[in-house]
Amino acid sequence: MTMENDTCDNLIDFTAYKMRSLIEDLAKQGRSDYANAMQDALDSYVLGEVHISFIDGWPYVLDIVDDISL
Repeated sequence: MTMENDTCDNLIDFTAYKMRSLIEDLAKQGRSDYANAMQDALDSYVLGEVHISFIDGWPYVLDIVDDISL
């Protein structure tokens, strides 16, 4: 295994971590509507169907991944 592979294997997916944190906070606040919507977005992200970016700490779903140059 090369050094590059070792580094990539140890990276944490900040997007998934941040989304889980937001979902938990919203659920605790009784905002199950927002929590459920964010869980749907997280599920789509994990499946590779969308990308998620954050603006001012809030997620934005980019659902046309073919048009995004990352």
